[in-house]
Amino acid sequence: MLKHQTMKGAFTQLRELAEPHRFRVQTDVEGFPVIPGRYGQIEWYCDGHDCAARFGGFCVLPRQLALAVHTDRPRLFEKLWAIPSVKRHQTGDHEMRAIFPPEGLEQVATVIRARRKRTLSPEAARKLGAGTAYRASSGRQMATKRTHQGATKG
Repeated sequence: MLKHQTMKGAFTQLRELAEPHRFRVQTDVEGFPVIPGRYGQIEWYCDGHDCAARFGGFCVLPRQLALAVHTDRPRLFEKLWAIPSVKRHQTGDHEMRAIFPPEGLEQVATVIRARRKRTLSPEAARKLGAGTAYRASSGRQMATKRTHQGATKG
């Protein structure tokens, strides 16, 4: 039950952070929210309330809302670490995980090329809708009927 509440809270927090930037929020294998990217993913890490530091454990960003970035592209490690708010967390030979506050979301997302939701601009919607609205019948059907009628043998 506690895990379900944590996941629900994590989804709410990550969606609120991702919405202004139009980032997609999906579920990972364990059910937690992630923002997928071409070169990695951004994950919810800590809500700041049930922080490990509160219970005497180690936390990179104690008592703060924190996000994590994971990538298996070694060429991106230095680019991510160059962002001022990003803190190293786990580094392997071919993969890395770093922790950062929500203020660094846009910069981290740019590096991993996070996927954004596709949206239709109002002008594009008007153009699309203008060609389909208020027709008595399909223009394509009427055009094909006329060409077939005129092509009869005489």
